[in-house]
Amino acid sequence: MGVTTKDLAKICGVSRATITRALHGTGSIKPETKQMILETAEKMGYQPDLLARSLVKGVSMTIGVIVVDLKNQYFSKMINAMEKKMIENKYLLNITLHENDHEIEKMLIRTLVGHRVDGLIISPSGYDQAFWKYLNELPVPSVVIGHKPEAEITTVGIDEKKATRSAVNFIYERGYKHIVFVVPPLKRADSKDNMGHHQRLEGYCNAVKELQLEQRIIYGEQYLEKIIQYMKKTKERPAFLCSGDVFAIEAYGALRKSGYLEKRDFGIMGFDHMDIPFGALSKLSTVDNHIEEIGEQAAEQLLGMIRGERGVRHLEIPYKIIEGETV
Repeated sequence: MGVTTKDLAKICGVSRATITRALHGTGSIKPETKQMILETAEKMGYQPDLLARSLVKGVSMTIGVIVVDLKNQYFSKMINAMEKKMIENKYLLNITLHENDHEIEKMLIRTLVGHRVDGLIISPSGYDQAFWKYLNELPVPSVVIGHKPEAEITTVGIDEKKATRSAVNFIYERGYKHIVFVVPPLKRADSKDNMGHHQRLEGYCNAVKELQLEQRIIYGEQYLEKIIQYMKKTKERPAFLCSGDVFAIEAYGALRKSGYLEKRDFGIMGFDHMDIPFGALSKLSTVDNHIEEIGEQAAEQLLGMIRGERGVRHLEIPYKIIEGETV
C-alpha cells in the first residue's frame, strides 16, 4: 500500500494540512519545513491520489480528444502539438477515435464526460446545428477543429475554401489551364458531409469559375485509375490539385510509373503539408495549413475556457502555399 498524507504527517511531525500546503504549493509554510516534507515525500515514494483530488477539486486534469483516426499524419502532428501544450499545464490527453461514425462519436463524448474530463477537443464526423447544440449543452467546454463560421461554438482551423482558391490560382499562374480536383468520397456511411474536403471542393469550384475554367473533378476511391485514364485521353497538360498530400503522393507515384513526368506532362499539388518523403526527384507543391499551430491553439483555447475565460468563437489559422517542384 502506498504512502499517504497521513503517513507523511506522522513521519514529519506536522499536521496533514501542512503536508497538503507543501505538496500543492498553497498557503503559508516555512521554506525549511516545505523542503523537509518534499524530500521526505520523494524518499518515501509518495504518489498523490489523483482520483480523490479530482473528486475534491472538481477537476481531473484530463482532456478528451476525439478524432477520426491516427493513420492520417494530419491528426498525429496535431495531437503531438496539443500534448506538448497540455503537458506544460500538467494535463493529460485521453485520445479516442470515432472513425467517421457519428454514433461512436456520441458514445465517446458521453463516456469521456462520464469520466470527468475537464474539456473536449473534437474533429467531428459531421457538422450541423443539432451537433453544435449538443456540444453547447455538455457540462464541460469543448473546442472543434475546423473553420466553421456558422457554428455557435469555439472552432480552430484554416479557411479551407480560401486556401483552395489560393492553390488554384497558384497553379493557374504557372501556365496550367486544365486544373483537375482530386477528392475522396465526400459522404460518410450515414450520408453526412466530410466537411473539410467538401469545403476544399467548394473552394476549387469557386476559383475555376472566377478564372473561367472548366470544372474537372476526379472523385471516389478509384481515383488513381481515373487519373491515368484521364491522362491517356487528354491532349492537354493538366494539373491535379489533390485534397490531401497522401492522395497527391499516391497519384504522383502512379503517374511516374505510367511514364509521365511532372511539369513536362502534368503538374500535381497536395494539401496539408505532411512533408512525407516520396522520392528524391521532386518536392511536392502543397498547402501548409499549419497543423501544429491548429493543435496548439485548440489546446490554448480550451485551457482558457477551463479557467473560466471566454474562448474565441472562430480562431482562423493562416495557411501558406509551399511552391515545391511539382507544379
